[in-house]
Amino acid sequence: MESTISAWSQLHQDLLGLVIARLLFPGDRARFRAVCRSWHMAVFEHAPARRQMPWVVLSDGSFLTPSDRSNFYGDLPLLPDGSVLTTPENSVLGRLPSLPENASCVGSTDNWLALDCIDATKRHIYFLHDPFSGKTVPLHELETVIGNVSELFEIRKVLMRSTPDDVVAVMTNNYNYPIILILPGKGIWLPKPREPPFVYIIDIVFLRDKLYGITHSEELVSIAVCFDDNNIPTVIDTERVINHPAVGDADSNTWSNIDVMHVLSNEALSVGGEGDNEDKLAQYELMKNTGDGMVLKAFHYEEDDKVPYELKDLITTIWYFVESRGKLLMVRRQLQGPTYYDVNFTRSVEVFEADINASTWMPVIYELGGNALFVSKYFCKSVSANGQVEKGAIYFIDTGEVFIMRYKTISMPQRELNFRTSMWIFPPKVAA
Repeated sequence: MESTISAWSQLHQDLLGLVIARLLFPGDRARFRAVCRSWHMAVFEHAPARRQMPWVVLSDGSFLTPSDRSNFYGDLPLLPDGSVLTTPENSVLGRLPSLPENASCVGSTDNWLALDCIDATKRHIYFLHDPFSGKTVPLHELETVIGNVSELFEIRKVLMRSTPDDVVAVMTNNYNYPIILILPGKGIWLPKPREPPFVYIIDIVFLRDKLYGITHSEELVSIAVCFDDNNIPTVIDTERVINHPAVGDADSNTWSNIDVMHVLSNEALSVGGEGDNEDKLAQYELMKNTGDGMVLKAFHYEEDDKVPYELKDLITTIWYFVESRGKLLMVRRQLQGPTYYDVNFTRSVEVFEADINASTWMPVIYELGGNALFVSKYFCKSVSANGQVEKGAIYFIDTGEVFIMRYKTISMPQRELNFRTSMWIFPPKVAA
């Protein structure tokens, strides 16, 4: 027995380094360190001490890590049909081992995922889950509101203010409860049905004690959150701090037609022509009866009118909202690609900082204060630039492109993931 242990302890350091690189979870690294002294020291030598890239998690629970070089940043693998890795449906990806089989990922914050589990009765049960530690926090408060939902219902974002013991904000596509605030184990807050400004908000972020939201017309709303006598989160005030130029006074009760018409157009899915499809009629009735699918998305499509040929490219404008070093940043990105193919590249990137005192968005030209941005529809994060993270860079989750603020350059697309189903998750620092 002793000779066997001795043989394992004498494995070459380079070989141990290859093994350590494939130990993705902290528990696996801890067990590796416990084998013997040489293996313990190998973790010190080979485990990354500098900031690494985050992981990509898809809604079906499959994931990519920075060590998956063939899947992550280049040389995408060919599938049996000759296609490349493009969507969660391609089963070449591994699935996070700690996720229940009936779970889908509907949000993320730092190292936590938000899970939607559907039980045998088709009822939705929600959790916060840390796949690195295995910890799970139930969100029973959500089940009373969105436990039974239609097939059109979506959770757009689940955002923690700090920890699972603090306020959690949930964005949905239902205009009766577009934003939900909960304190796990304590209680829940809901706005009035179809109440502005909540029904117009397309993205949210926490900054200190306030929740901020942006609308399709790029208006900025602050939402003051506090706790009532029962320690249940509640909204005590909303204020529009940046308004659309067409509206005028920021204190006006009038909302931009851009926002209002986006919501009303969903209600006005015209039904009454000869060519109306029965499925479309049924979908409209379901939307009208449930409120699901009635909140505008944080992106919109249009055809590229500048090209002369008939099969015009599709231009997708996407908005991202992120807190960075105590500032509120809005990233406006345009994707371009053929209408009928899942091949896209970033056409333009603009970054703006909210100047609340001047009630306007100010362009950010050069740097991000020494930080880099990782943006996705489910979760955006600003991190200090060191290690593998480049200063003044914006990392896009779907294409793998990297935009460098200083030079206004962008790398070639490295992959084609669906931006509607992919999210960042940030592993905790490796403990040596």
